[in-house]
Amino acid sequence: MRCALAAVAALAALAAACGGGGEKPALSRSESVAASGQAPDSRRWCDVFYAGADAPALALPRVEAARAGEALPVLPADRWVWVNVWATWCGPCRREMPVLLRWHDRLVKEGRPFDLWFLSVDERQQDLVQFLNDNPETAPGNSVRLAAPGGLERWLAGFKGAPTGAIPLQVIAAPGGKVRCIRAGALRDADYSVVKALLAP
Repeated sequence: MRCALAAVAALAALAAACGGGGEKPALSRSESVAASGQAPDSRRWCDVFYAGADAPALALPRVEAARAGEALPVLPADRWVWVNVWATWCGPCRREMPVLLRWHDRLVKEGRPFDLWFLSVDERQQDLVQFLNDNPETAPGNSVRLAAPGGLERWLAGFKGAPTGAIPLQVIAAPGGKVRCIRAGALRDADYSVVKALLAP
């Protein structure tokens, strides 16, 4: 009987320590930092953060323009470049694109200009073309598609430690073309302060 009472007490203590009844949704990496009262930490937000001269250079894999007649994007020397890897069949990708477009406009106004490139991994060009025709506000400007199946894995293999096998994926390069940050998973509005700190001049 004494053992049974001790077991019940231990379970009650464990439940109290874990917050009791219902489960709370997990915080994103940036929300965890904000909850702790710390300043946004870009290194913690990124799955891989490269610093210094050993950072890999950004170069797109073999791609083709998503829209007929569009030129392929050119890497600028004086601005950040953000590559958003997505697909038309990826729900989280489609949901985060308006967030990313809003961030782009806001960051440009706040003195942190960057080029935004959308890299589709759709296998069929016609699926991408149809989606963009139906949603002209989505992936405007620099929008390209992988030219070869399997090209994403080969491309990411050039970035040491990069997460693979999941989209959406963010690849962010500093002025001069060196990759600074790679992050897998959908963006949240709460990530904005961390992104702003990452793109600091």
